[in-house]
This record gives sequence, C-alpha cells and structure tokens, in this order.
Amino acid sequence: MASAAALASDADLQKALLGSGCAAPRIEIVLQQSDLVAYRANCLGSSHKIITIVCSKGRCSPSPSSGGRGRP
Repeated sequence: MASAAALASDADLQKALLGSGCAAPRIEIVLQQSDLVAYRANCLGSSHKIITIVCSKGRCSPSPSSGGRGRP
C-alpha cells in the first residue's frame, strides 16, 4: 500500500481539498477497497476543520457529511 502522502499528491484529490478550503491538511486513509479510497483530512489553519474526501476511479470529491469542526 502506498503512503497517504504519496496518494495525496494526486491532482484530483488536491483539487477537492483546495475546493473545500483545505490548503495544508494532514491526511490519513480511512478506507481503501478496490478502486475506492476515502481520506480524512485534518485541515490546519485559522479555520480548523476535518473533512472526508472520497476517491473512485481517479475522481475525488468531498463527502456530503464533510465540514465543520470535529469528526465528519
């Protein structure tokens, strides 16, 4: 399994993170199954929040339940 940092370099994942206002996250993989990967991003900075990004077949998007402070 590749490290979360290596997977986080994927352009679509970065685009989803930036679109959610998360420029400098600490990322961990919370689910990896076949072509589906879910990440939890701890967005550091003045508006601290935790979001979940789901990637499938090279496309990533924030989870509908993402946002706010604390756990998604």
